[in-house]
This record gives sequence, C-alpha cells and structure tokens, in this order.
Amino acid sequence: MKKSVIIILSLALLLPLSCSKTIPQSEPRLVVEGWIETGGHPMVRVSESFEVEMGKEISLANLVENLAKWARVTVSDGDTTVVLTGFVDQNYFPPYVFSSSKITGKTGKTYELKVEYKDYVATAKTTLPEPVPIDTVYVGEVKDSTCVVVCGFTDPPQKGNNYKVLTRAMAFESHYHHSCLALTDDEKLNGYTEFFLFSSLRLTDFISIPNIRTEGDFWVKLCTLDQEAYAFWKHYETILYANTFNIESGTAMLGNVNGALGYWVGYGVDKPVCINLDNLPPTQ
Repeated sequence: MKKSVIIILSLALLLPLSCSKTIPQSEPRLVVEGWIETGGHPMVRVSESFEVEMGKEISLANLVENLAKWARVTVSDGDTTVVLTGFVDQNYFPPYVFSSSKITGKTGKTYELKVEYKDYVATAKTTLPEPVPIDTVYVGEVKDSTCVVVCGFTDPPQKGNNYKVLTRAMAFESHYHHSCLALTDDEKLNGYTEFFLFSSLRLTDFISIPNIRTEGDFWVKLCTLDQEAYAFWKHYETILYANTFNIESGTAMLGNVNGALGYWVGYGVDKPVCINLDNLPPTQ
C-alpha cells in the first residue's frame, strides 16, 4: 500500500498521511514552509509532495528532485513587495531556501506570501504579534547524558495570546527546531507559567524525560503566534503524535496556505536565552 508523504523539510520529519477521498494519491501537491520573526528576514522553502511505499527508504535524490528551486516567491508587508532569492544554505536539509534582507519582521505588521511554481499559485498571510520575554531557563532533572530543560515566562493579562518554543542545541543542530509539547494558547494561563522542553529530533524513540542531551550551549526562543499559525502547529502535533505511536490519523495536514500544503508563520520573538549544558552533575 502507498501513502501520501508531505515533506516538511525544516522539521526533518516525514509524516505519512492516510488516504484522502478528494485528492488522488498520485497527484503531487505544492508544499510551502515559511516563517518570519521579529527582527529577522523571511525564510521560505518550497517543494512538491510525493508518494512512497510503506517501509521503503527515501533517498536524498528523492528529496532533491522534489525541491522547487525555480519557484517565484514574493513577500509583502503592505508597503514593500520583495521577490525572494533562492540559494543554497547548508544549515538546512535539503540545503535550499528563499530569503531577502530587504524585508524585516516588525511587531504588528502583516506579511503576505505568494508562491508561483509550474501551475501552482499559493498565497498566505501572517501577523507578527507582540513578543513576550522569557523570565528564566533552567535545568531540572539530569540523568545519564540527558536532562530536563524548563522555560518560564509570564503571560500578560490580555487574552488571545498563543505561544510556541523553538530550541537549538549548538552541538547537534544547525538551526532552530520546534520543541514538541511546548505549544499553548492562554485560555487557562494566568501569570507565570513553564514549559518542559523536548527535542523534536529524538521522537523516533518513545517520548521520555529527560530528553535534552547534556552537551554545549542550548538556545531557547519563546514565540508568540497569531491564531492561524497556532492552529497549524496544534494540528501538526496531533498528526505527529498519532504517527509516532502508530495511530491512524485519518486526516490531511491542516495549513494556512491557500493553494498548497504547509505554513506561513510569524514568530513574535523577544530575546533568545542561552544555557550551557556541559558538565552537569546527575540529579540525586
């Protein structure tokens, strides 16, 4: 049996999705992964989905040949519209992204994305919410070569905030990845709260505590999200855990991109926080 595979390149995860009654499995889809954060420039990755047989190995050639290197990618902030440049970036796998230093993320602005490739036309928009600073990052339990890392912050009194944590272990990772389970809205938050952080790159094993490797500098970003971006990540994690534990999800990936699968997300970021994980004594 074959199942449709969506290539979510920046997450380094392949999600086998169940059959769809409306989309034939043989039909490829455009996949867009894009984000912009406070003070940063837009980053966009474009590819086509493809099918694999269950249990069949996916080669590097499969990934590279499905990259949309000749896509036309534009981003507008309402005042300026910029055509992004595609280039090789070894920090990502496969190493190809679209970006431009001519447009920068600013709090409160809405950014519109347009991707044109072959017969595809995909559009999306996202807003950069007000950032919320990190109060503290600290180490909890330490066991063998892993530890628990905790991120604490204070949710402001106004409702409607959504939060997500991105992390980067400098000794192992070339860029930031999402921390699984570190995602929430503020419906039940009141003041100070904490996230226990998990490495998304270790989800091939059963989720366990501790989960973070004790080596080198560990960087943490607390991101605020608009409602559409939050809905995407919440649905993504639902599908991720369903497939991690071999539960048939029975649904396609929810996204906020019209005309394609994937996401275009604005991250409201204050200042990343770094903690060093070298030479940690085991918890007694």
